[in-house]
Amino acid sequence: MAIVYDLNRPDPLAAPCDAATCKPPLIKILTSHEFSQLPNISLEGREGLAALEPAEANFVELYPSFIIGSFAVPDKTDPTSDPDRLAFYLENDHLIIIDDGNIAQELLKKIKASGMLTKPTTSHALYAFMKTLIADDFTWFSVMEDAMEALEETMLTDNGEVSVQTIMSYRRAAMRMGSYYQQIAVMADLIADNENKVMTREEAHAFAHVVTHANHLADRADMLREYSLQLYELHQTQIDLKQNSTMQILTIVTVMFAPLTLVTGWFGMNLTVLPGLDWPYMAFTIIGLALIMIVVMVVFFKKKNWL
Repeated sequence: MAIVYDLNRPDPLAAPCDAATCKPPLIKILTSHEFSQLPNISLEGREGLAALEPAEANFVELYPSFIIGSFAVPDKTDPTSDPDRLAFYLENDHLIIIDDGNIAQELLKKIKASGMLTKPTTSHALYAFMKTLIADDFTWFSVMEDAMEALEETMLTDNGEVSVQTIMSYRRAAMRMGSYYQQIAVMADLIADNENKVMTREEAHAFAHVVTHANHLADRADMLREYSLQLYELHQTQIDLKQNSTMQILTIVTVMFAPLTLVTGWFGMNLTVLPGLDWPYMAFTIIGLALIMIVVMVVFFKKKNWL
């Protein structure tokens, strides 16, 4: 069902009005099917949106009398999953948002509640929509950063088992969000250039604020991506340390038993001329010397903090 936001524009279907005041509603939210049934949409715009609709990207195209674009909004609970897709069609008299879900409706409720939309123009409505789309995302980054810090604390102090998949999931999420904000910044920058003069200079200049905000979020995403790489390096370092510790213990055990191996090999030879073979205390002497050497090596390794 189409959702209409008149926002200070009278709806001609709701109340009688004259030709001067009967403007179309400022914003409409339509499904893809409802948009395809609209009569007065240019063929270029219809074909352009049909090409943008399946793409999971944020993109904008400027035409002489209208602007079309698409949004691929990541799911904050799992940014690596398929994004929610929206599209828009902007003309002087109306802004049509194509959404088969409910994201656009929730965003417009926020815009209406915040009072951000101070000018009843389509361009200002698109600006408010794009700004609200990324307005609360710094909170998401704070939550993500806290989770990564807790992961680092686990690796450093608790010596807990952390999987590489967990670390890489943070890295993929940061990369996906960074790409999303970069695309939003490019979109807003192209709209701010106002090459087709669809909006006033003041309205076009407002999109520069979206560019700045999106770039800050992209920088934050890049910082978290670098942080995830540091966590991966820390994880690899801890694995190397554990392997080195294991190899050190094996080396110490090998060294401690080397004298016994030597004696066993020496006296195990099939010879009768070796000195001391006929001495009755030879076995006890060898065992005693072996124990003394083991004790000496244990004390030495303790002093070197190798044990």
